[in-house]
Amino acid sequence: MASDADQLVEMGFPRNRVIKAMRATKNAGLQPAMDWLVAHSEDADIDDPIQEHVGGALGAASSSSAPATGDEDSAEKEGDVIQDGEQTAQSLICQDCQMILRDADAAQRHAMRTEHVNFAESTTVIKPLTEEEKQAKLAELKQRLAEKRAAKAQAEKEDQKMSEKIRRKAGQDLTEVKARLEEKEMKKLVEAKKREKEQDRLAKLAIKARIEADKAERARKKQEATLGFQQAAEAATAQAAAEAAAKAGPPKVYTETRLQIRTTGGQPVVHTFQATDKLSAVYDFMRQHQPGAFKLMTTFPRKVLDGAEMEKTLNELQLVPSGTLAVTLN
Repeated sequence: MASDADQLVEMGFPRNRVIKAMRATKNAGLQPAMDWLVAHSEDADIDDPIQEHVGGALGAASSSSAPATGDEDSAEKEGDVIQDGEQTAQSLICQDCQMILRDADAAQRHAMRTEHVNFAESTTVIKPLTEEEKQAKLAELKQRLAEKRAAKAQAEKEDQKMSEKIRRKAGQDLTEVKARLEEKEMKKLVEAKKREKEQDRLAKLAIKARIEADKAERARKKQEATLGFQQAAEAATAQAAAEAAAKAGPPKVYTETRLQIRTTGGQPVVHTFQATDKLSAVYDFMRQHQPGAFKLMTTFPRKVLDGAEMEKTLNELQLVPSGTLAVTLN
């Protein structure tokens, strides 16, 4: 009678896989071995050679390294242990452990290995699988293997989708980080450009201010030089007038005075005032010709007329019948 292993080999399974299945299921029967083969059909080491050892491989010879003491006679072989329902007319049952053994030789090897001594005969005979049953079992196995491969392919497809989703998400995150860095760098460049423009503007203002200050200084020095030259001439004129007045007799009383006022632009302003007009009237008149803050001063001797002099008359300030004043900037 063909063993379970032989039937699996006849169904097309490699003997190497069959032996592994029978070992893994502890010879539990045809169906458990088939289930194991389906479950482990995709294992990477499913076709690796079997490491033989004493009492290990089903129906295999003992290892060459095992001592030749007759242990190979006591090692259980492939097909020794069978399951309930697989009994034949020669099968025995170990009443000590309830293990069903195929025949007397298997029982003898079991007794030598376990020291069990109580055996009983089993008279139930089972038929081997027919060709149709084998084909049905094989078709069932192929269907289960196909379903397992399909499930594995679907799982791999889902894993690929998840991996692609993770890759895309990582790419999007990287793109966003890159965009933020570029935006930050652009802001830095814009701010640096603004600072550079502001510095240029302030530098130009400083240069312009220095130019204006230089122009004002040159104008002041020019005015002072001009006034110095005119002061000598005016002093001589005043002295000549005084001498002429002394020769002419008593002083004449004037009701008007003619004032010549030199502006910062160099063009003098001439105007006739009443002798009784106050200095403040002259300031009011000059504001029409001289913009900005200014003061009036005599040319010789040089004296700024402001403060208390504002309420004095031109006669009191000795600016009658004529006089010369100059504008000076504050």
